[in-house]
Amino acid sequence: MDNLLSLTIRFTGFKQVRLEFLRGEEPFEAVDFSFDSNLDTVLIESIDKVLKKNRITITSFREVRILGEVDQNSSAYRIAQTWIEAVKTFKNIEN
Repeated sequence: MDNLLSLTIRFTGFKQVRLEFLRGEEPFEAVDFSFDSNLDTVLIESIDKVLKKNRITITSFREVRILGEVDQNSSAYRIAQTWIEAVKTFKNIEN
């Protein structure tokens, strides 16, 4: 798998998230979900399911970003940002 993959974690509404996976500029998968208090678990499980289904490794991402209307001081934003930082750390170890 080439390194042209990107993931957008888009906050689409109150306690609603859309994961948008792109290969180059072309979308190839989108997952919508709602969360109550367990965003960390739901986010990780949703991403893992798409990666496994499409046989993608975490190191294949060239970009992971957060978009949408979300307060950067909120727990939801910080959870998503922590996952992104974990991916960056993992890529540095693996490369």
